[in-house]
Amino acid sequence: MQINRSNLDLPLAAGKGETDDEDFCFPISPFMIFPESCGEFAIYVKKGKNLILFTRDGEQFTRAHKAILHENGIREVYIKASQKPDYDRYLEEHLGTILTDESIPLAVRSSVFYDLATCVLGEIFETNRHGLSSGSLDKLKNIVRSSLQFLSTGAAFRAMAPVMSHGYGVDTHSVNVFIYTAAILGSWKMSVEERLKTALGAILHDIGKATMPRGILNKHGKLNTEERDLMKMHPVRGAGMCSMFHIGQTVIHCLLFHHEKLDGSGYPAGLRESRIPLHARIVGVVDAFDTFTSERYFYADPLTPHQALTFLGEEMMGWYDPEVIFQFGKKLREGGIDWPCLAPLKSLWSSIPAHP
Repeated sequence: MQINRSNLDLPLAAGKGETDDEDFCFPISPFMIFPESCGEFAIYVKKGKNLILFTRDGEQFTRAHKAILHENGIREVYIKASQKPDYDRYLEEHLGTILTDESIPLAVRSSVFYDLATCVLGEIFETNRHGLSSGSLDKLKNIVRSSLQFLSTGAAFRAMAPVMSHGYGVDTHSVNVFIYTAAILGSWKMSVEERLKTALGAILHDIGKATMPRGILNKHGKLNTEERDLMKMHPVRGAGMCSMFHIGQTVIHCLLFHHEKLDGSGYPAGLRESRIPLHARIVGVVDAFDTFTSERYFYADPLTPHQALTFLGEEMMGWYDPEVIFQFGKKLREGGIDWPCLAPLKSLWSSIPAHP
């Protein structure tokens, strides 16, 4: 492959800057490198069996660089695996730009968002076992601020479906609950600030599980009574982890009350009906839905989305807010998931008092 070097003095010829350590590099889309930006990682292009240095660590990536890649039909560039943390930080800094850049295919934006968010959550669950650091909270706030508007669009919600994991890792589950919550928040009249806080509460809702023994957290199959009682402490522990930060009551309510039930049978406080804040009722529904459709559903095989919604609306009647289930069903249907029982549930929803 002959690369058009234009008038740039770039080390693209074999020799200086050449590496054959392809096994220690990973490919990314050139869409993910932004003109006039500097990343603390080197970028390589493939030439034959070798990877050739294209830009150095800290070198500004210009529009001319991007033009060279485009002119030569280069669809993948490479970064050393040892510099992945630097690349991840670069993505975090530019996440808002990535998600709003319509020149980047929607599927690419969705995949990058999901991979980055789950990576950040995984790191947070591993490094915050004794308390949530301000740095970790800032990372999550950035993800929420950068992606909430993107995820609220129908096109983005549909594009997320193929990349979402249903293996029920605590990291992917937290991201899934955030995505579902962000998608349906527009169904209620909320200020931008309330939507941001609810979305932050959604992505943080299980942070208390960071304090749980890994043998229980990663256990396959049903928990015994002692393990279940310990796991039921995660809402209180999560709220405690966040109480030192000024993140607002809405966020704390999502963490503390997402396992409450309308009939008072939930935990930790046994709240009933309208005493459960709307934000917590929203997170509670999508949390249960993602659990029931996961490959690690504790009590049975995973349910299909249709089965899970029907189960929430009919078999668990009296536990979850029918209005929230109905609005969530509408959003899933817009995303290509049909739910024939929408009409009966709408009738049920209309027959109960509205929740404040």
